[in-house]
Amino acid sequence: VYLIAQLVGAQGEVVGVDMTDEQLATANAHVDWHMRGFGYGRRNVRFLKAYIEKLGELGLPQASFDVIVSNCVINLSVDKLAVLRGAFDLLKPGGELYFADVYCDRRLPDEVRADPLLYGECLGGALYWNDFLPMAKQAGFLDPRLVTNRPIAVDNAAMRAKLGQAQF
Repeated sequence: VYLIAQLVGAQGEVVGVDMTDEQLATANAHVDWHMRGFGYGRRNVRFLKAYIEKLGELGLPQASFDVIVSNCVINLSVDKLAVLRGAFDLLKPGGELYFADVYCDRRLPDEVRADPLLYGECLGGALYWNDFLPMAKQAGFLDPRLVTNRPIAVDNAAMRAKLGQAQF
């Protein structure tokens, strides 16, 4: 949120969403420090508590955002289609969703998806790329594209064994 706050400038606004009081408290504790550091006379960030599957319940105006960024959060969502639909509804026509998440080169087996450690590390909930594309289109996005990617090394032997040949 704070990196994007610099990009939108003093007249822009960034909204961060999290479901945990702890994360929201940490984010809010640093607002003034960042605004002073950026040289802004007013806050250009705010943080809201919600589940990302329920963005429509936040009371944010539909079609009002230029860009939405998922910073490795969609992987933690059980209902990824609901997240994509909620993001699409909030975006202005021509707005963009940046899916800065982990994705996988295959569908993961149920035992991997249910593993709490792998899920918490954003691996167990990773979407198969070829499932993400039609899901994004189903949510309303016309032309999903891969902007950039890089392989993620899983060096933990126990985690690697559970993941099998899956690449992220």
